[in-house]
Amino acid sequence: MNVNRAVQRIIWRGTLFLLFLSAAPLHSQWFYYGRNKVQYTDFKWQVLKTDHFDIYYYPEMEELAEQGAYFAEKSYAYLENKFNLTITRRIPLIFYSSHLHFQQTNITPGHIPEGVGGFFEFLKGRVVIPANGNLNLFRKVIQHELVHVFMHSKVYYANKEHGRFDGTYPPLWFVEGLAEYWSSPWDAQAEMVIKDAVLNNYIVPLSRLYSIAGSYTMYKEGQAIIKFVAENYGEEKILLLMDNIWKYNKFSQVWKDVIGKSYKEFDKEWMYYLKKKYYPKLKQYDFSRIVARTIVEKGYSFKPAYYKDEDGEKLVFVGNRTGYSNIFMKEVNLLEPERKVSPKVKILVKGGRSSDFESFHLFSSKIDVSRDGRLAFSSKAGEHDALYFFDIKQEKIIRKYQWDDIVGISSPSFSRDGSRVVFSGLGFNGYKDIYLLDLQSEELIRITNDIYEDNAPGFSPDGRKITYSSDRTMFGQEWCYNIFVHDLDTHLTYYVTAGRSQDYTPTWSPDGQYIAFTSDRDSSLNIWVADVSGVDKWGDDSYLNIPLRQVSFFTNAAFDPEWVDDDNICFTVYENNRFQIRNLDKIRERIEESPKQEPNTPLFANRHWRPGKLAGNKVLSKLKYKKDYNLDIAQTQVSQDPFWGTNGGALLAFTDLLGNDQYYILLYNNAQSRSDFLRSINFALTKVSLGKRTNHAYGVFRYSGRFFNFKDDYFYEDRVGAFFTISYPFSHFERLEFSSNFSYSDKEITGGNRRFAYLSSNFVSYVHDNSIWSYTGPVEGVRYNISVGNTFDVRYSNVNYWTFLADLRYYFRLRPKLTYASRYLALMNDGRETRYYYLGGSWDMRGYRRWSIRGEKIVFTSHELRFPFIEYLGIKFPFLSMVFPGIRGALFFDAGNAWDGNNYDGLLGSLGYGFRFNFGGFLVFRLDIGKRIEDNFSRFSKDWFTQFFFGWDF
Repeated sequence: MNVNRAVQRIIWRGTLFLLFLSAAPLHSQWFYYGRNKVQYTDFKWQVLKTDHFDIYYYPEMEELAEQGAYFAEKSYAYLENKFNLTITRRIPLIFYSSHLHFQQTNITPGHIPEGVGGFFEFLKGRVVIPANGNLNLFRKVIQHELVHVFMHSKVYYANKEHGRFDGTYPPLWFVEGLAEYWSSPWDAQAEMVIKDAVLNNYIVPLSRLYSIAGSYTMYKEGQAIIKFVAENYGEEKILLLMDNIWKYNKFSQVWKDVIGKSYKEFDKEWMYYLKKKYYPKLKQYDFSRIVARTIVEKGYSFKPAYYKDEDGEKLVFVGNRTGYSNIFMKEVNLLEPERKVSPKVKILVKGGRSSDFESFHLFSSKIDVSRDGRLAFSSKAGEHDALYFFDIKQEKIIRKYQWDDIVGISSPSFSRDGSRVVFSGLGFNGYKDIYLLDLQSEELIRITNDIYEDNAPGFSPDGRKITYSSDRTMFGQEWCYNIFVHDLDTHLTYYVTAGRSQDYTPTWSPDGQYIAFTSDRDSSLNIWVADVSGVDKWGDDSYLNIPLRQVSFFTNAAFDPEWVDDDNICFTVYENNRFQIRNLDKIRERIEESPKQEPNTPLFANRHWRPGKLAGNKVLSKLKYKKDYNLDIAQTQVSQDPFWGTNGGALLAFTDLLGNDQYYILLYNNAQSRSDFLRSINFALTKVSLGKRTNHAYGVFRYSGRFFNFKDDYFYEDRVGAFFTISYPFSHFERLEFSSNFSYSDKEITGGNRRFAYLSSNFVSYVHDNSIWSYTGPVEGVRYNISVGNTFDVRYSNVNYWTFLADLRYYFRLRPKLTYASRYLALMNDGRETRYYYLGGSWDMRGYRRWSIRGEKIVFTSHELRFPFIEYLGIKFPFLSMVFPGIRGALFFDAGNAWDGNNYDGLLGSLGYGFRFNFGGFLVFRLDIGKRIEDNFSRFSKDWFTQFFFGWDF
């Protein structure tokens, strides 16, 4: 993933800082929300230097860092040959042992979702990667991101050598597609995505691939296109696409030159190839919706767990229907399908809204329900994952477990009697092992303890054995997983499956005769069964007597089988670009009649693979990390205003390599004449520290010049001082902030008096934000900010006023695409030399001129009903095609007013309708049409108003 948001964020922070100094009330109204990136962990960074890399890691993961160093050097040698390029600079690699640690990085300012496996940041050429317990994935992501490093250098030098410093850069599909193609072979997951897109007719041709930019489908389509080019046109064409990029302004022209076909001409060949490849599969395989019963259709649903009580059968599952992830329960009749049941889906546990249930790990963690109705699941809760137990009947959490040395928890599973739970735990060192928790004694027992990834454990019906999936097989270096059984009496582990395949999520049938699992043995992910009924006593050769049979033959992918009884299995299916839950019946009949049966591959030795490590003379040195600051960005700007004259300035930003310490230098001049040049020099020097949980910033500033506000009219002010601010995040959603500012102020109002003051301003804020956004603004959740502060002159007592702010915003999802949004705002300050607050304009009181309503006190409320107006908008010209996410509509009602002292004169308001249109993902066009409500809500205005503006919905 390429990351360039850092540049935009630095510029934005500098702008906000200047805005804060010159117009603090405006800043406090609009820029005080957002979720927190919490630095829970105090990392003790060290540096491992190899021939080509500076690898940053912490001591707990030293062995993992050495393995990563080995992978990186091997990848460098491979890619140096592929790109025909040597990178002379040293490449910084920053390793994290887990994704939860990776989410704390300050190298990128944005929040990192679970689906991101690493990124390349091009300003300093940094590569940031978490291991997360999977060595093969760790190796693949290292190579994936190094492809970006090589490509960036290749394209840069190709343009530079021909004098093009603003040259063409490849589109995202090519950037990510090549990184996928040169980092891992074509696998079942890639096959799953492309095959599903072709057979369900949503495959996007190359000429329109921009319409799905950034999606996972784009990654895999890009990989498939480059694979097709390499196999049919020669791999040398891939290099030529980069070598010749300097010739043209558009990559499509480069493509035409190198491949010899335009995008549309290539599409004819490409689409025909895909249809010939995948359409014949329908002769042998079926869509799962045809042969299996759909249980959960809406949204994205995963990890089914079957549960039966006196009220009937139920299916508990994890899903995402509106943007938040929840744990749901649905009544079903799997054993008696003729009986009618309510289709209603009930939310058991709400996720993504609080620090207790921040993330349910939808793709990687199963859930389980005991026979007495206890739900076991894991969720991110602060620094580490927590293991939760939820009583379904009482609808409440009854137990919560966290351990300091276990960072991640996944796939908890009950024993049949409900007294024990096994789960997969990710340690601080980055290795994933199996743990057993005795719920009576609360004793935690570690079952495995090694470098291998052990996933999805489950008890046998008699409770004496555990089955799980692991890459500890001798084929593990080829990214293979096999199923294993661990005997709790003898503490010995045995193969259940053996071979070059990926076998996942094993689960024992209730009678103990079969183990169902997901496997890619037929190049797709389908459900297989291992018949263990003939194993009387487990031994090293038992796997040779275990026949394997395929019981599902789907064109799409099936995951996470869950036995309902001895003859029914529920599973997750990927079909038509969605994840649904279905039920497959007559399992025993399918086993007996299975046309595809396989024996296990004989093993010549019961040994496991061992990944390499960089040791001996290959390791140049290991050092403690020392902060080294480099320039991130230098930006200058000159503007001309017909009234204020010429303004010019510059912003410089310096950060250390890990992004924890950041320095900003802001310098500008707003002189209107040559004589004012020296007295109009403005500057601010700021240091921001983000490496600890408590973030803080401090700095000094001086700003002077001629300004205007509606209370003082035109005035000249010279202010110099220092500030300090501190922020403590309680969680991803809540924080407490304190800021203090001390300055000397010399202020002269035009035609008025001159005032001197030594100003001290102190503010405390409590901020909460768990909202989720659509493409024009928030659609669900709660945001609020409550702030109080005081500003006073410590020497002359010329200034002394207090300030209070309360801004509450609620978003209620009435339907999946229908939201009711409401906002309640109170702004008050009182005392000597108070500031004005403002209403008016598209962001608050619509129908009134911007800032036309002003006063020392404000009350305001706004309500909107947000709905889709046009779902999809495509515009096609003879020379250009554009696709947009559509237009949203809104019905709105605003009410409020501003006043001084006790001179409140009633409410003003407006109501009407509007449209919002997102352009390019970063700019929202807003059009509002309505009528004003005037004279203390006694009448409507005669005329309709129309307001056009830019900005997100509140």
